[in-house]
Amino acid sequence: MTSLPDPERGKELAQRLCSNCHLVTGEQEHAVADVPSFHEIANMEGQTAGAIMGKIVIPKHPMPVIPITKSELNDLAAYIMTLKDPQ
Repeated sequence: MTSLPDPERGKELAQRLCSNCHLVTGEQEHAVADVPSFHEIANMEGQTAGAIMGKIVIPKHPMPVIPITKSELNDLAAYIMTLKDPQ
């Protein structure tokens, strides 16, 4: 039985693995210029958790390959999708 993605765990992963380059929370103050924030990523037109997972698994330069489990990947994508603005 698979468990549902856990956005809170995804937020913790994001703060640990992604915050060197991306703004991952509203409280964070610094990120790399020209790197989209997680809020921007969540609000890209037609964005889905699956598309986010694909970009993490097969990243485009300069994003590094991140050692992450499938469960962590699901949690991370679920967290990013919680940042999507209401329609």
